[in-house]
Amino acid sequence: MMKKWSKWFGPILILMGVLCLVIAPFVPVEIDAEGYVHEPGFFLIPVSYVFFLSGIIVTLVMALRKKLRKQN
Repeated sequence: MMKKWSKWFGPILILMGVLCLVIAPFVPVEIDAEGYVHEPGFFLIPVSYVFFLSGIIVTLVMALRKKLRKQN
């Protein structure tokens, strides 16, 4: 059961990164009376980078492990 789930873990992380970037522009932005910008969805942009990077690393590690197991 764990092997089937772990195969999709990297692509799921990459998909979550894409979703964060898609959702980020739709979060409402407010400018208060003093001119400060309040952007509550800004955290989605760096979080998407973390998801992308971790998804790519997990996918590469899983592919490398599969290749090394095939050689042995």
